[in-house]
Amino acid sequence: MTELAQAIASAGKSLTKLEQRLANYILTRPEAVAIESSAEIAKKLNVSPMTVSRFFKKLGYESSSEAKTQIKVDLYGPGASRIGNRFDDFSTTRTTRDFRSDQQVALAGINHALKHRETTRWKEVVQTLANADGVFAVGFQTMHYLAAGLAMRLRYVRNNVVALDGSDGVYGEFFSSDAASKALIIIDTFRYGANGPRLAKAAQERGAEVIVFCDEFCEWAGEITDKVIIFPSESYYFLGMPVGINFGLNILIQDVIAALGDRAKAHIDRVSVSQDLFSNFIE
Repeated sequence: MTELAQAIASAGKSLTKLEQRLANYILTRPEAVAIESSAEIAKKLNVSPMTVSRFFKKLGYESSSEAKTQIKVDLYGPGASRIGNRFDDFSTTRTTRDFRSDQQVALAGINHALKHRETTRWKEVVQTLANADGVFAVGFQTMHYLAAGLAMRLRYVRNNVVALDGSDGVYGEFFSSDAASKALIIIDTFRYGANGPRLAKAAQERGAEVIVFCDEFCEWAGEITDKVIIFPSESYYFLGMPVGINFGLNILIQDVIAALGDRAKAHIDRVSVSQDLFSNFIE
């Protein structure tokens, strides 16, 4: 969002405390601004709708609508995917942002994970991962490390867990598996990998339970599965942290272990035999 980011940076110290609150919100979550009304933004940030209007006019826009249009152009226009532009925005706004907003972003993600944990959907996901004959996890773009870490840790407590990386071009480990029941976990955030919905649809057509961890702007996941775990976007950062999804996956693992119960303990005991034989730890 080059133009709007530069406008906020130029306004700098002329912004009031309430306007700085708006600026932090926009820089942290531009996609939200693109789809939320001024009234929704005002309510969420506990400011008046007039404050929102004055803020955009101070930045040089005729109205909130004009600013939102510019955000959409910057996010989805022909230059939106240019890494250089994203880095320039990150570098420019970093000097003007209130770094306490980093804490707010992190806490928002953690709170979402804890709220998810109380839902029926979360409990269904836990049971699926505990009882499926085969579990597969894939992360697109920079989310691959989360999927790989999830699979690595689940393998300590149950069999037949595979991290898919798509390096074979066809996700062959999933489609060649003869597991009677399968669960596929997909992790992705804006802007989403094209293979995400393709893989999800193909997996579901073959009877697999599809689980998606994503941010709030993922439109395709809900059309394929009801097991969608949504977190706030962290699009301001050049590389998303992403605190919410990361924390959510960590507590998911703990809940799956609890659901496995004695099965997890028996599996750990078997793994311990090989750990004793091929120990990588210094005495």
